[in-house]
Amino acid sequence: MRRFRSSSGFGLVKIHFGNQKLHYEANHQARSQTIEVGLHFEADRFTNARLLGAFRVHERKIERALPGARLEEWDKGWARIWEPIEYEGLDAALQREVAGRLARYIKVLEPMLRDELPADVPWTLSMPRPKPRAARSTSARRSPAPRRRSG
Repeated sequence: MRRFRSSSGFGLVKIHFGNQKLHYEANHQARSQTIEVGLHFEADRFTNARLLGAFRVHERKIERALPGARLEEWDKGWARIWEPIEYEGLDAALQREVAGRLARYIKVLEPMLRDELPADVPWTLSMPRPKPRAARSTSARRSPAPRRRSG
């Protein structure tokens, strides 16, 4: 999940890993003094419905990992998994909370999205590739490649 693209505007940040219509979002709602954080499905109605249905299968897992997350259909046939973060003042502590929450959504939901993504849905950034294994020598003259620590 290292490669991603982002865009931002006044009070809005979007991050996607391969299809800009399937993106994570943090959106400032000044009237309600909240920042909405979540995964948005803003593709065609059929794709959005398929993805929302697939994520509903994982609803309990999502609720455990992201307490307060809501799965719902909304505006224009879109769907989302999101939560509002209420605030009293815009400060560095809120910024850290929102960034941490958005990162948590990505960590929990992106693997599910990639597993559930229908084959006909466009994806422009490469999917993560497995880490290459170190080649082992079969020759008695050469010592084996050093092992790398995973971390």
